[in-house]
Amino acid sequence: MAPRRPDSPRRSLWQWLGSALLTVSAILGAVAIVTVAVCAVFGLRPVVVISGSMEPTLPVGSLVFYRTVPAADVVKGDIVTVPRQDGGTGLITHRVKEVTTKGDVTTLRLKGDANATPDPLPYVVSSVGSFVGVIPVAGTIALAARTPLGIAAVATYVAALVAVIVFGRRRPAARKRRQAGHLPAE
Repeated sequence: MAPRRPDSPRRSLWQWLGSALLTVSAILGAVAIVTVAVCAVFGLRPVVVISGSMEPTLPVGSLVFYRTVPAADVVKGDIVTVPRQDGGTGLITHRVKEVTTKGDVTTLRLKGDANATPDPLPYVVSSVGSFVGVIPVAGTIALAARTPLGIAAVATYVAALVAVIVFGRRRPAARKRRQAGHLPAE
């Protein structure tokens, strides 16, 4: 590490905080942009794991990515995401235990890895979400950001970022006057 030049000004707490917040924001922004771009280019869709039926393969709070494929392409052992068949809303992500195709109709029997028995109802589908990958914990963060507390946390972060940017900048004119000896050092 190079020694600090005697004529270079010391960085204030605001500048350090601003630098850290800007760096974290840039990294998070880049990750978000890359994730959205990859999903768009490769036709991926995200879904959050909200139950432990697929643990340890897919832990609760994971963000799972899937690609829509014809149901006839599915084989036993694949992990798929399908609409619930029990009248509930939402999706189910389980492992395929049995595939039956008759003409254009494909029926799947699914089972969660952590479940003792297969799902009670068969899934009659023409297409499924075929598992592509998983990011542990990312789903928890995504869901938390949608709660009132999460929204407040994001708003606080943005406000802190704006405050650091606005109040943490040294004014070039003030710096020049300070260097000329007209203003006291901070």
